[in-house]
Amino acid sequence: MTHSRLIGVAGLLAGLIVGVPALLYHLILPPAGTSRSPLLGVAWVAAFLLFGALFGLNFRRPRLSLLAAESAAAIAIVLLRCNGYEGTLLVLVAMQLGTRLGRNPGVLWICGQTLLLGAATAVGWSPRAALLLVPPYLGFQLVAFLVFHAMAREIAERASLAAANAELKAVQEILAESSRMAERLRIAHELHDALGHRLTALTLQLEAAVQRADGPTKANVERARSLAKGLLEDVRAIVADFRERDGAHFAQALRTLVGSVPRPAIHLDVAGDLRVTDPERAHVLLRCAQEIVTNAAKHSGAENLWIVVERRGEAFRIAAHDDGRGSRDGNGGFGLRGMRERIEKAGGHLHVATEPGRGFDVSALVPAEGGVA
Repeated sequence: MTHSRLIGVAGLLAGLIVGVPALLYHLILPPAGTSRSPLLGVAWVAAFLLFGALFGLNFRRPRLSLLAAESAAAIAIVLLRCNGYEGTLLVLVAMQLGTRLGRNPGVLWICGQTLLLGAATAVGWSPRAALLLVPPYLGFQLVAFLVFHAMAREIAERASLAAANAELKAVQEILAESSRMAERLRIAHELHDALGHRLTALTLQLEAAVQRADGPTKANVERARSLAKGLLEDVRAIVADFRERDGAHFAQALRTLVGSVPRPAIHLDVAGDLRVTDPERAHVLLRCAQEIVTNAAKHSGAENLWIVVERRGEAFRIAAHDDGRGSRDGNGGFGLRGMRERIEKAGGHLHVATEPGRGFDVSALVPAEGGVA
């Protein structure tokens, strides 16, 4: 079970822990002799529903501002009707903090909202109740924060390890294909240089023999010359076919790369027979696709990523779009800058377009031929 699912289950349980006792205590079975304004009950319900709505929004689109609003809503619930269980909501906030903040900022946040919890409890109930409730809820929050912080780090490390493993497999496929390409090229050279040369010499000798032969012998020599020419054409055709079929299975390597990425969901559009004749150029394209995936997952926070890889004339084109939060800086971080430098060294160019709330659009064009600097 991932930490997001655990937070979702914890949110449901926290809602029950806080909501059910308040409903029983204040509405269904109120203590004898108590008189509270109905408007106060309506305000409590409104604050409770607001917390639930903020939690739902924050669950789908994590934002620290929404998390701060959750804390404020929980404190408002304590001020309106304190029954001792409201601190559970702050434990829920601490769980979410563990997946989004570092240790020191998270602990400071928890201490701050715990002080507010104590002040609200003292106002809404009594200072004695505040002294009794604040220490255990501070401990609960710290434990929840540290557990989810460690869990988030472990998940991030596993994802990083899975990405590195997928990258190694993809590069291994390209290297293996490069080795096969080199062997086929060696065989083609041997056929062309050795066998082709000897067949050419044999054809010339047979043509000379045809000029000197006569009678039945001439017919046999002409037949031998024709067979030699045909064999020479077959050798040239085999060599040409070797060259045409050379190239790394880029589509297979790319599918290996994106296949183990858990998030975002990657929608890959690439022809199964797409091949790149230059292994170094195939590596450049693979690194480009890898950086696009990394940017969408870590920086854009995307849920979906669409990648199209195709050959357009004498160039390869990679076009990608994600539905993440985007950025004001179209130049991106070190990853995008490194990708731009790598592509430009290969003779291509990279275009990145992004706006806040619009995700990233990345387009890379790399020449199909030529050396990589």
